[in-house]
Amino acid sequence: MKKWIVFTGALLLAASVLNTGAFAAAADNLQTAAATGSELAGYESNTVMLTQAPAQTEQTPKLNPGQAVKLTVKDKAVRWQGRQGEEDVLVPLEFIQKSLKIPVKHDPATGVYTLTRRYVVVELKPGENGAEAVVNGSKQLLPYEWKVIDGKPYVSVNVVVDHLGVTSNWNQAKAALNLVPHKLNDVKITTQRLERVIPEASIKVEYPQISGLRNKTAEASINALLQERAKSFVERALKETKENQPSPNGSPYEYLGNYTVTFNRGGLLSILEQTYAYTGGAHGISVREGLTFRLSDGKLLTLDEVLRKNPDFRKIVDPSIAKQLKQTEGYFGGFKTIGSNPDYYMKNNGVVIFFQLYDYLPYAFGFPEFYFPFPELYKSN
Repeated sequence: MKKWIVFTGALLLAASVLNTGAFAAAADNLQTAAATGSELAGYESNTVMLTQAPAQTEQTPKLNPGQAVKLTVKDKAVRWQGRQGEEDVLVPLEFIQKSLKIPVKHDPATGVYTLTRRYVVVELKPGENGAEAVVNGSKQLLPYEWKVIDGKPYVSVNVVVDHLGVTSNWNQAKAALNLVPHKLNDVKITTQRLERVIPEASIKVEYPQISGLRNKTAEASINALLQERAKSFVERALKETKENQPSPNGSPYEYLGNYTVTFNRGGLLSILEQTYAYTGGAHGISVREGLTFRLSDGKLLTLDEVLRKNPDFRKIVDPSIAKQLKQTEGYFGGFKTIGSNPDYYMKNNGVVIFFQLYDYLPYAFGFPEFYFPFPELYKSN
């Protein structure tokens, strides 16, 4: 499926997550800015100009817009068909409600469609550029592809994959998409906000807080980390503003923080955070980080800990990433390995390893992302 990256001179935001490193790293850059349940069971004791960037993964379909897609749920045929869109596979909302058993409600007065699964509430408001999404109170600044076909609403399948605990598997040869709903973690996520507006700068941050864990110590630890990261970002932004204003072009500074939950099952919670700082010049700078927590004890997990079943996973990901980067026009060179503690987040049925802006590719390419399904990462073990 293709991902969206948002680019603009005064705004660069994408679906995101809260992590102390990302807030701190973004603040440090202000000056420069002129598995399936069984596989994971062991852990349980968007003025915006949009530019598309395909997620670099075997799951990315080659689409023929308008063509039919065979839909199955747990490998069983259903009576609904999907359609190939411009960016994603589109599925009928009726299919989401009746085959995936995810309630869908429509408010004719506002035009909003609400999808609910356990504690996750996704609100979709269709518009000219797709459907804007608000998830548990947090506005996702990247819209989802949306079409009305034969009088019925269709939306990108990524809505249910990104937020509602459904995994997908695309068969290019058969133009078929199999979807599998999984049990979500018994945790509630709410959105908190910090905002400071002064003549020299605007600072706005959204961050998550969780509730419902059996281990209240773990819950408090996770919440404290997420809150402290947001507060730290605001404080450092204020400090930078006072030290460096006015900006080269006289514009107020702008600081933004936003998050999205990318994985919420099997006792693990993965969050993607992105922060943005504009301090003058042609464009701002964004920093992205992923946080993956083990909910049983609140531990923040490294990629090695998530993939502990195959300690040699770098033998799989390093050559794959190197090959894809070398095939990308504008590649700076220099990639050898993801290193000891790479940036990552969990998504769908695998992990996404990513790099920061300018690490290996020009700014226009956004954040290079590489998706690896769990079966591929475990195949040599």
